[in-house]
Amino acid sequence: MNGLERVATALQMKEADRVPVAPLVCGATHRVAGISYEEWARCGNVEAMVQGHLDTAKLIDHDGFVMLVDLSLEAGDFGMEVLYPTNDTPHPNYDNNFLKGPEDYKKIQRINPRKGGRMKGVIDLTAGLSKAVGTTHAIVGFVYGSIGILSMMRGPENFFMDLMEYPDEVLAAIEVVDEVLIDYAKAQAEAGAHTVCIDHLYCSQSILSKPLWEKFEGPSIKKICDAIRGAGAMVSLHNCGNGIYFDMSEKWCNPVAISHAYLADDVTTWEEQKTKWGGKITTIGWMAPGPVAMLGTPDEIEDEVKAEIGAMAKGGGFILSTGCEFPPNSPLWNAKHIVDCAKKHGVYSK
Repeated sequence: MNGLERVATALQMKEADRVPVAPLVCGATHRVAGISYEEWARCGNVEAMVQGHLDTAKLIDHDGFVMLVDLSLEAGDFGMEVLYPTNDTPHPNYDNNFLKGPEDYKKIQRINPRKGGRMKGVIDLTAGLSKAVGTTHAIVGFVYGSIGILSMMRGPENFFMDLMEYPDEVLAAIEVVDEVLIDYAKAQAEAGAHTVCIDHLYCSQSILSKPLWEKFEGPSIKKICDAIRGAGAMVSLHNCGNGIYFDMSEKWCNPVAISHAYLADDVTTWEEQKTKWGGKITTIGWMAPGPVAMLGTPDEIEDEVKAEIGAMAKGGGFILSTGCEFPPNSPLWNAKHIVDCAKKHGVYSK
């Protein structure tokens, strides 16, 4: 089997030849591409980004590619100032919020993600990888959800207060952002993404209550999911929050898979996670990026791979990965070791 076939089999809750494995090696590919992390993150040299992903795959031999750059990408295209540290993840400049008060939500205007900005870079990256390896590897698009984007432009603390005090202003802005994300997600699907992954980070106990998340992002995310399926791609989700609302995710998104770092809010062990959700939604995860993927010894990484495969692999529906992005400054040797251990311990007996 090739990587695409392996991932497709897992998404059908079936056992492939072995457990699919794809550490979320995104920003770390800049070192193989021979460009700085800042240049990579700015999406200014898409050809180098594509080649970096391809050359990284030759090194670690993983089964799929994820189009994540960083979570400030969409907010930056909408007008938020983004800072680009030399060797750290880009992030909004919260000393200069684009939305300085609740009255500023009306500043949010529809933009065209196909015409410029970093979103255009992601679309082109998707197309480049699809052309090169789209028949042999899974290509996963990536979109940050609407309320996450708005929180980056307003500042999280201010945004959470606005949900309670200025809900109409927030909901009006969400509608505008949704229209852009629908076009953005469709463009990635049209460029060759087999699935488009939406990061719905706030759909977890660690951030919003279920009623509050459902009010502000339930109908919003459903529109984007429906558009993805309408464009011929599958819907997947990413959430590295604690206590993910799998029931809300199923209700509003009906995803084929969720990439996650922690358990669902309605289970207490990974074995219970497998029993309750393993036949419905494929798990992608859940290796800790920092303590294990970045800082773990070879033995610690192997032990974690064995434990995760032991808990989740039986019957399919599991793709081994990091629970969030493989840290951009982590040694790629560790990513290769994750893949090698999955090949060693994840073989399905027939």
